[in-house]
Amino acid sequence: MTDGWAARWAGAWTSGATRFNHNHAPAGSATGGQFSTGGGSSSGSGSSSKGGSAKAAPRPLDAHQKHMVHLAHVRNVAAHPASATPADRAHAKAALLAQAKADRLKITALQAQLKNLTAQQAKAVATAKHTAAKAATAKAGPNAKKTLAHAAAAKKTPTAATAKKQTLKQQIAGVQAQIAGLAAQAKSDEAAAAKL
Repeated sequence: MTDGWAARWAGAWTSGATRFNHNHAPAGSATGGQFSTGGGSSSGSGSSSKGGSAKAAPRPLDAHQKHMVHLAHVRNVAAHPASATPADRAHAKAALLAQAKADRLKITALQAQLKNLTAQQAKAVATAKHTAAKAATAKAGPNAKKTLAHAAAAKKTPTAATAKKQTLKQQIAGVQAQIAGLAAQAKSDEAAAAKL
Protein backbone atom coordinates (compact mmCIF):
# COMPACT_ATOMS: atom_id res chain seq x y z
CA MET A 1 0.00 0.00 0.00
CA THR A 2 2.78 2.47 0.81
CA ASP A 3 4.41 1.89 -2.59
CA GLY A 4 1.24 2.88 -4.42
CA TRP A 5 0.82 6.02 -2.36
CA ALA A 6 4.46 7.02 -2.87
CA ALA A 7 4.20 6.47 -6.62
CA ARG A 8 1.02 8.58 -6.82
CA TRP A 9 2.62 11.34 -4.72
CA ALA A 10 5.81 11.35 -6.82
CA GLY A 11 3.76 11.47 -10.05
CA ALA A 12 1.66 14.37 -8.77
CA TRP A 13 4.74 16.23 -7.56
CA THR A 14 6.65 15.87 -10.85
CA SER A 15 3.66 16.95 -12.94
CA GLY A 16 3.29 20.06 -10.77
CA ALA A 17 7.02 20.76 -10.87
CA THR A 18 7.16 20.60 -14.67
CA ARG A 19 4.32 23.13 -14.96
CA PHE A 20 6.07 25.63 -12.69
CA ASN A 21 8.55 27.84 -14.50
CA HIS A 22 10.87 30.09 -12.47
CA ASN A 23 11.52 32.31 -15.48
CA HIS A 24 7.94 32.89 -16.56
CA ALA A 25 6.79 36.14 -18.07
CA PRO A 26 4.48 38.39 -16.06
CA ALA A 27 0.84 37.43 -16.14
CA GLY A 28 -1.09 39.37 -18.77
CA SER A 29 1.95 40.06 -20.94
CA ALA A 30 1.98 39.36 -24.67
CA THR A 31 4.21 36.33 -24.18
CA GLY A 32 1.89 34.87 -21.58
CA GLY A 33 2.55 34.07 -17.98
CA GLN A 34 2.45 31.00 -15.82
CA PHE A 35 -1.31 31.31 -15.31
CA SER A 36 -2.25 32.20 -18.87
CA THR A 37 -3.73 29.98 -21.55
CA GLY A 38 -1.56 27.95 -23.87
CA GLY A 39 -2.11 30.46 -26.70
CA GLY A 40 0.55 32.83 -25.40
CA SER A 41 -1.63 35.89 -24.97
CA SER A 42 -3.91 36.13 -21.97
CA SER A 43 -6.14 38.69 -23.67
CA GLY A 44 -7.44 36.15 -26.16
CA SER A 45 -6.88 38.42 -29.16
CA GLY A 46 -3.30 37.32 -29.75
CA SER A 47 -2.25 34.67 -32.22
CA SER A 48 -2.42 31.18 -30.80
CA SER A 49 -0.14 28.36 -31.80
CA LYS A 50 -1.47 24.85 -32.33
CA GLY A 51 1.04 23.02 -30.15
CA GLY A 52 1.13 25.38 -27.18
CA SER A 53 3.31 28.37 -26.63
CA ALA A 54 6.89 28.41 -27.84
CA LYS A 55 9.51 29.36 -25.26
CA ALA A 56 11.48 32.48 -26.03
CA ALA A 57 15.23 32.09 -25.82
CA PRO A 58 16.71 33.78 -22.73
CA ARG A 59 18.62 36.96 -23.39
CA PRO A 60 22.39 36.58 -23.05
CA LEU A 61 24.00 38.28 -20.08
CA ASP A 62 25.74 41.59 -20.67
CA ALA A 63 29.24 42.28 -19.34
CA HIS A 64 28.05 43.77 -16.04
CA GLN A 65 25.74 40.83 -15.33
CA LYS A 66 28.54 38.36 -16.10
CA HIS A 67 30.84 40.28 -13.76
CA MET A 68 28.26 40.22 -10.96
CA VAL A 69 27.75 36.45 -11.42
CA HIS A 70 31.51 35.98 -11.27
CA LEU A 71 31.80 38.05 -8.07
CA ALA A 72 28.97 36.06 -6.49
CA HIS A 73 30.80 32.83 -7.35
CA VAL A 74 34.07 34.15 -5.94
CA ARG A 75 32.36 35.22 -2.71
CA ASN A 76 30.63 31.84 -2.48
CA VAL A 77 33.98 30.08 -2.79
CA ALA A 78 35.40 32.46 -0.17
CA ALA A 79 32.48 31.71 2.16
CA HIS A 80 32.77 27.93 1.71
CA PRO A 81 36.46 27.20 1.01
CA ALA A 82 36.29 23.58 2.15
CA SER A 83 33.91 22.67 -0.68
CA ALA A 84 36.00 24.36 -3.38
CA THR A 85 38.87 22.85 -5.31
CA PRO A 86 42.36 24.25 -4.75
CA ALA A 87 42.24 25.88 -8.19
CA ASP A 88 38.92 27.56 -7.31
CA ARG A 89 40.36 28.81 -4.03
CA ALA A 90 43.44 30.21 -5.77
CA HIS A 91 41.29 31.87 -8.41
CA ALA A 92 38.93 33.29 -5.79
CA LYS A 93 41.83 34.62 -3.74
CA ALA A 94 43.38 36.29 -6.79
CA ALA A 95 40.03 37.79 -7.78
CA LEU A 96 39.37 39.11 -4.28
CA LEU A 97 42.83 40.67 -4.05
CA ALA A 98 42.43 42.21 -7.53
CA GLN A 99 39.07 43.68 -6.53
CA ALA A 100 40.58 45.07 -3.32
CA LYS A 101 43.43 46.62 -5.34
CA ALA A 102 40.95 48.20 -7.76
CA ASP A 103 38.98 49.58 -4.81
CA ARG A 104 42.16 51.07 -3.34
CA LEU A 105 42.89 52.76 -6.69
CA LYS A 106 39.36 54.20 -6.74
CA ILE A 107 39.93 55.46 -3.19
CA THR A 108 43.11 57.24 -4.31
CA ALA A 109 41.23 58.96 -7.16
CA LEU A 110 38.38 59.92 -4.82
CA GLN A 111 40.84 61.34 -2.29
CA ALA A 112 42.28 63.60 -5.00
CA GLN A 113 38.74 64.70 -5.86
CA LEU A 114 38.05 65.31 -2.17
CA LYS A 115 41.16 67.46 -1.89
CA ASN A 116 39.98 69.61 -4.82
CA LEU A 117 36.50 69.97 -3.35
CA THR A 118 37.81 71.05 0.06
CA ALA A 119 40.07 73.60 -1.64
CA GLN A 120 37.08 74.93 -3.58
CA GLN A 121 35.07 75.13 -0.37
CA ALA A 122 37.83 77.05 1.43
CA LYS A 123 38.14 79.46 -1.50
CA ALA A 124 34.36 80.00 -1.60
CA VAL A 125 34.26 80.75 2.14
CA ALA A 126 37.18 83.19 1.89
CA THR A 127 35.64 84.92 -1.13
CA ALA A 128 32.28 85.26 0.58
CA LYS A 129 33.89 86.75 3.71
CA HIS A 130 36.00 89.16 1.67
CA THR A 131 33.03 90.30 -0.43
CA ALA A 132 30.89 90.81 2.66
CA ALA A 133 33.65 92.79 4.40
CA LYS A 134 34.09 95.03 1.34
CA ALA A 135 30.35 95.67 1.15
CA ALA A 136 30.19 96.47 4.87
CA THR A 137 33.18 98.82 4.60
CA ALA A 138 31.58 100.63 1.68
CA LYS A 139 28.32 100.96 3.57
CA ALA A 140 29.99 102.19 6.81
CA GLY A 141 32.06 104.82 5.03
CA PRO A 142 35.78 105.48 4.62
CA ASN A 143 36.39 106.55 8.26
CA ALA A 144 34.82 103.42 9.84
CA LYS A 145 37.01 100.88 11.52
CA LYS A 146 37.58 97.55 9.80
CA THR A 147 36.31 95.68 12.83
CA LEU A 148 32.86 97.11 12.21
CA ALA A 149 33.02 95.93 8.62
CA HIS A 150 34.00 92.47 9.70
CA ALA A 151 31.26 92.41 12.34
CA ALA A 152 28.72 93.32 9.67
CA ALA A 153 30.10 90.61 7.40
CA ALA A 154 29.46 88.02 10.09
CA LYS A 155 25.76 88.99 10.15
CA LYS A 156 25.40 88.74 6.38
CA THR A 157 22.34 86.99 4.98
CA PRO A 158 22.78 83.86 2.83
CA THR A 159 23.64 84.46 -0.81
CA ALA A 160 24.59 82.43 -3.84
CA ALA A 161 28.07 81.94 -2.37
CA THR A 162 26.65 80.26 0.73
CA ALA A 163 24.36 78.14 -1.45
CA LYS A 164 27.42 77.02 -3.38
CA LYS A 165 29.10 76.25 -0.07
CA GLN A 166 26.16 73.99 0.83
CA THR A 167 26.40 72.07 -2.44
CA LEU A 168 30.13 71.70 -1.96
CA LYS A 169 29.48 70.34 1.53
CA GLN A 170 27.05 67.83 0.07
CA GLN A 171 29.54 66.79 -2.59
CA ILE A 172 32.28 66.44 0.01
CA ALA A 173 30.02 64.30 2.21
CA GLY A 174 29.15 62.09 -0.78
CA VAL A 175 32.79 61.55 -1.72
CA GLN A 176 33.68 60.79 1.91
CA ALA A 177 30.87 58.22 2.04
CA GLN A 178 32.13 56.59 -1.18
CA ILE A 179 35.65 56.43 0.21
CA ALA A 180 34.41 54.84 3.44
CA GLY A 181 32.33 52.27 1.55
CA LEU A 182 35.17 51.32 -0.77
CA ALA A 183 37.61 51.06 2.13
CA ALA A 184 35.24 48.75 4.00
CA GLN A 185 34.72 46.59 0.89
CA ALA A 186 38.47 46.38 0.22
CA LYS A 187 39.10 45.42 3.84
CA SER A 188 36.39 42.75 3.63
CA ASP A 189 37.78 41.37 0.38
CA GLU A 190 41.30 41.23 1.80
CA ALA A 191 40.07 39.44 4.92
CA ALA A 192 38.16 36.91 2.82
CA ALA A 193 41.23 36.35 0.65
CA ALA A 194 43.35 35.78 3.74
CA LYS A 195 40.97 33.01 4.84
CA LEU A 196 41.47 31.11 1.56
